[in-house]
Amino acid sequence: MLPPTVSEEAQSRYERFLEAYLSGELRLVNSGLARERRPLAVLLREEHPSVHCSDGSDQALKRAELRFLAGMLDESEQEALLLPIIIEVAGGSEHEASVLCTSDVELKVLSQVLGMPVEFERPGRVRIYRPQLGLLRKRLRTTTQYAFSARTGDESRVR
Repeated sequence: MLPPTVSEEAQSRYERFLEAYLSGELRLVNSGLARERRPLAVLLREEHPSVHCSDGSDQALKRAELRFLAGMLDESEQEALLLPIIIEVAGGSEHEASVLCTSDVELKVLSQVLGMPVEFERPGRVRIYRPQLGLLRKRLRTTTQYAFSARTGDESRVR
């Protein structure tokens, strides 16, 4: 005798419930994300560089990290680089993450920090693996932020 199967409709309802639940939970986990990203050039001119977070707090950015980034970019690139750089960690993978890249400047920064060429997996995203993630966070601890997502690794590849 075959085990009972879950109807597609019931499975679909459960998946919608789970997605809604996780999106609420993830909103709490992601409450410390920057409300808006700010240009490196502007942050370099501030006495106490920081970004405002969604939970109302401010995240201080280390001046040494800002100078490190400025050293690899020309003035127009410093205006274009928005900080913090967002690293999306999807629920389905513990071995990889995606860096959300809105410009070629972020791609240049990633390549130089990681010491290897990187390219867009698809527009706006660069996939990195655990060793590269550790290196990126070691060098840019305050100028990067994690964003947690309920997407699985397979879903993030398809979209």
